[in-house]
Formats: sequence, C-alpha cells, structure tokens
Amino acid sequence: MSVAFRISCCLCRKNIPLAGDVIALDAEWQRRYPDMRGTLACERCVIDYGWNCCTTTQGAFVDGHIAAPEDQVDVDSWSHHLERGTHRALVQCHPRSGLLQGAEAYLRSIADRKGIDPGHAAMLRTAIQEWDEQHSSTATLAVTS
Repeated sequence: MSVAFRISCCLCRKNIPLAGDVIALDAEWQRRYPDMRGTLACERCVIDYGWNCCTTTQGAFVDGHIAAPEDQVDVDSWSHHLERGTHRALVQCHPRSGLLQGAEAYLRSIADRKGIDPGHAAMLRTAIQEWDEQHSSTATLAVTS
C-alpha cells in the first residue's frame, strides 16, 4: 500500500497539484533563486520564474552561470530542467528534495518495501539516513543552545 503525500513547490511553497507534473530544476535555478527549498517545482512557477536568456548582450554567460546538463543547449530557463514527471517518480529520483518538500513518510515506506530494486532502496536509505542525521544534529543544537 502506498503512503499518500503532498509536496510543496520549491519556489512558491504551495502544494503542487496532484493532477499536474512535477519539474526537477538544476543548480542554475538554485543560483538564481537561493531561497528555493528543494528542487521540485510546479509548472506555474517554472513558467512565471523562468528567464529568456542565459547570456549577456555580448554573448557570454552571465556571471556565475552554471551550465545546463550536457545534453541540453544552454539558452534559457527551459534548458535547466532535469526532468518532468509524476510526484512519485520525481521524489524517488530526487529524494533529498522529496524529504525536504513533504514526501518523507512516502520515501521511508518505499525504502522499506519488499521487492524494490536493491540499488534504488540503498540510494533512498542513504538519503533518509543523511536527513535523519541532519535533523538529529539540528535538534541537539537547539536543545544545547
């Protein structure tokens, strides 16, 4: 049985509609929007926050630009999408963002599910372990402060 979850958009922080796809964004989006919380976005924000050009009027990339993935022509914000898919698929492909954006219980259930690919389960468990360590050290710091 699958655990129900909702993920919040990394840009607007509203729940991404379940009927819509999720879009995974790359490091250039994070550079331009440092307040992003995770990398999974709703389609509305991808359209509203997107940019038209990665270069200056002289043709060079803007200062600090992070190149698009190798298989992408680096021209605009659409060049900086990693992938598009369902909520379940993208939180499993990007578990650190999934944990941050609201899919913790779902990812824990998938990592412990019988019959899951061992390599995939190991990747999920590693992300969950890092999440737990980060949050236990944060809780410890709050208690000792």
